[in-house]
Amino acid sequence: MKTPGVISRWNDDKGFGFIRSKAGGDEVFLHISAFRGDRRPQTGDQVLFVVGKDAKGRLRAEHASPAGLTDEADTRRKPPAQVSWEQTRPEEESRPLQKLGVKLALFLALCALPAIGCIRLVLANRDITLVWLAFQAYPVGSLLAFFFYWKDKRSATRGTWRTSEGMLHFFELVGGWPGALIAQQVFRHKTRKVSFQVVFWGIVLLHQLFWAGILLMPLRS
Repeated sequence: MKTPGVISRWNDDKGFGFIRSKAGGDEVFLHISAFRGDRRPQTGDQVLFVVGKDAKGRLRAEHASPAGLTDEADTRRKPPAQVSWEQTRPEEESRPLQKLGVKLALFLALCALPAIGCIRLVLANRDITLVWLAFQAYPVGSLLAFFFYWKDKRSATRGTWRTSEGMLHFFELVGGWPGALIAQQVFRHKTRKVSFQVVFWGIVLLHQLFWAGILLMPLRS
């Protein structure tokens, strides 16, 4: 038997929200993959659902559908996809990286300034500690950023708990933006969300300005 409830919170960008049962109790997690209907859910929608549990024993809605939907065929239909949702279109997933040469050239150009800045510091015999920090921060941060992008993409497709955008931006800020940029293209992840891309490119610009400042500083041997 399905339980009646109302969607108390819904984040359509991330494709999940929570249902409050009319019988009371705790809110129940709802992922878009468990919802069937003629449109995507919204906050305040009346729904019917089956209460289940995930692998960790947390409440999770299953077989959810709009309460007013009487057409059995519609209750089995997935809601239409939305462009702003985090998952990319299936046809794009199967394509190879588009404009690979241009993207590779852009990547190398962005990495050139930190590399030249480090070389100048070494030749001037100044701030060697900063050079070693850069040599460690960029590869380690990039590996961590790449891993958490992969983990977040996998969580998005499986409907499990996601990696916060704040954590992704943190690893980008401490030097992992090259790995994050590669991960965005490899996994087709976080490339459509404008607010995320604004913060990401702001971090990249901050790093570029820092190394540009290093190059413009008068260094004495």
